[in-house]
Amino acid sequence: MKTTAKVLGFLLSLSLASNCLAQLQGDWKLTVTHDVERLGVLTVEESDDGHQVFVDGGPVAFTLEGNRLEMDADYRDGGGRLLNRHFTGTLDRDNGDSWSGTLVADHNGSTGTWRAERILTEVPLPPTPVDISGIWSRISAGMEKVHLDYTASAQAGVEDYSFLDDPALRCISPALVRISGWPYPLEILQNVQQVTILYESYHEVRRIFLDGRDFPESFPSSAMGYSIGHWEGSTLVVETSLLKPSFVDQAGQPVSENARVIERITLSDDGQNLRSLLTLHDPENYLRPIIRFRQWRRTPEAAIMEYDCDSYPFFRGLELEGKLDEYWERMRQLQ
Repeated sequence: MKTTAKVLGFLLSLSLASNCLAQLQGDWKLTVTHDVERLGVLTVEESDDGHQVFVDGGPVAFTLEGNRLEMDADYRDGGGRLLNRHFTGTLDRDNGDSWSGTLVADHNGSTGTWRAERILTEVPLPPTPVDISGIWSRISAGMEKVHLDYTASAQAGVEDYSFLDDPALRCISPALVRISGWPYPLEILQNVQQVTILYESYHEVRRIFLDGRDFPESFPSSAMGYSIGHWEGSTLVVETSLLKPSFVDQAGQPVSENARVIERITLSDDGQNLRSLLTLHDPENYLRPIIRFRQWRRTPEAAIMEYDCDSYPFFRGLELEGKLDEYWERMRQLQ
């Protein structure tokens, strides 16, 4: 009888977990309060093996017992260290549209809280542009998930990646996806036909055309690409293509020349915070889109400073370490 009871209990547990996962399927807006507030997207999908959980397009390890979930999500701090946060939380069974819990950073035991709310399909709204002009300073670069859902070729590229490949160390723009999370301010100039973004980082300039044009048939690719946009309600929706090959971040996740970036930029009700949901579509490298949240605050007292970058220390360091030949060989292979 005891054995039968245990088996029944186990089957009941599996049934509860399966029902809970069915409730969780779909996309959830993830809000994490740890060192700062960070935003992300948590996705639960059914797969051949049961279910999969993703954070910002990267797979995470998870377990589910009843309505209690545990998961581990890797990230990289400002110093480049690969770290991990352990999440525990429960689903609100009354309505099934939110879940919340706590987290612990494995490397130092610091704690935080998190909450996820279901993302509902938005109804298209007529354009009602808002003023996003001004100088903005970064609040958060989002979850910064490192391990992503790679294709075989992208996985090989990540494994072969070396710091020698990092353009930022040579004072070359690290391109749109990465520079959008850089910790330096940016200035936005706006009129009816165009939004222009001036980045302190690498003195990059980006023009977002709002005049209804399509992408040009013949145009050189660049680090920041070619951007066209339109307003959906008060949200600025921007699509960018014609990007040069680059990396998502310093972990070497590749961005191909055929990649496409969609951004949804929104202004807070008080006009003091700007938020961007950036989605990278690059099927050559990723089995699912990659998501990056960015947040800035309005800082009219700030100024765009000179971005002083000198590549000499990088090359001199390689010379002293005897790695110049290795560097040149890697550059020849990338061409």
